Amino acid sequence: MIDLVKTYIYNMSGFFDCSKEFALKRIYIPVAWELVFVIATIIWPKQAFHLFFGFYFGLLTYFYFIYKQFSFRKLYKNFGRVTGFWIPVAATFIGLILASKLRMLLSSQFSFNIDEGAVSIIVHNDIVPTFFYALMMIIIKPVSEELFFRKALIRFDNKKQTICFTIISLILCALTRAHGPLGILEWAVMALPVTIAYIATKNIYISVMAHVLFEFYDNIYEVVYTVGRILNR
Repeated sequence: MIDLVKTYIYNMSGFFDCSKEFALKRIYIPVAWELVFVIATIIWPKQAFHLFFGFYFGLLTYFYFIYKQFSFRKLYKNFGRVTGFWIPVAATFIGLILASKLRMLLSSQFSFNIDEGAVSIIVHNDIVPTFFYALMMIIIKPVSEELFFRKALIRFDNKKQTICFTIISLILCALTRAHGPLGILEWAVMALPVTIAYIATKNIYISVMAHVLFEFYDNIYEVVYTVGRILNR
């Protein structure tokens, strides 16, 4: 199965030199890791929370600790750039909010007739699981997704290759959250703003920061409400 993934990626990329081949070799393991994850969420949907945490933490370990694809020093250096960093971050953040509203609109309009196949993340009603849910959704998920689906997958050697790998990245990203056609479309739409930001700027720290801020915005109310309810029950 891994060999099929390798062959597919090679054919989509065309001919490339040794350095490009080495770069592509680095994504074989995470692509196979996602394939195992998707199959696992189909077989054990009630264990989705644990599967998601393991999947995202595995990606973060692979790209941050092993291949050093993220640097807090470089992120900090970007903080001082208003035009080159914070304005694109703000624009991407707004794009994510609009994409979220479009996703909900698509779901409300078509979910009765088309299968979403969305993967539900069920968290036990307790402090510790809620803490790990917040950690996963606000930090681990956005960072690992950007390092894999954007920085590792999207290539800039030529326009054809960029288009091919952008489509692959959108599909793979959407497959983590849904298995039905409508759900895949919805989550591909959600991934568009950060994908466009990365392609336009080639700066992974812009898409990472926008994604983290959006996940904080999207999840913090539910997390705080859940914690408050647990402490007062």
